[in-house]
Amino acid sequence: MFGRKRDADRPDVEPQFVRIADAPPRCNTTVRGIVVGMRTQPGDGPVKLEITIEDPSGTAMVVWTGRRSIGGIGLGRRLLVHGVACPTARGAVFMNPAYTLLPAR
Repeated sequence: MFGRKRDADRPDVEPQFVRIADAPPRCNTTVRGIVVGMRTQPGDGPVKLEITIEDPSGTAMVVWTGRRSIGGIGLGRRLLVHGVACPTARGAVFMNPAYTLLPAR
C-alpha cells in the first residue's frame, strides 16, 4: 500500500528483517535502519521525498513519490522499511514502501 504507516505497538517483539546489504533484489523484504539523509526532489514529474537509511552493513535509498514530508520521519529516526529492493549502481532503492516507525533507543 502506498506510504502505509504502521507504528511499532509492541517494542518487546522485534519484527523480522534482513541487513540492508543482504536485501534480496526484486523481492519483497523488510530492512531496518536509521535515517541519515533526507531531501525533496522537485523536477519535471511529481515531487519525490528521498531518504537514506543505514545499518552497520550499508545504506539504502527510500523514495516516496508525491510526498514532500512524512510525519514522524526525520534525521536519526529508526524505522523498518517493507517493500521491494531495486538494485541500482548506488545501492538498493525502495520505491513507495510501507514503513514502521520504531521507538528511539
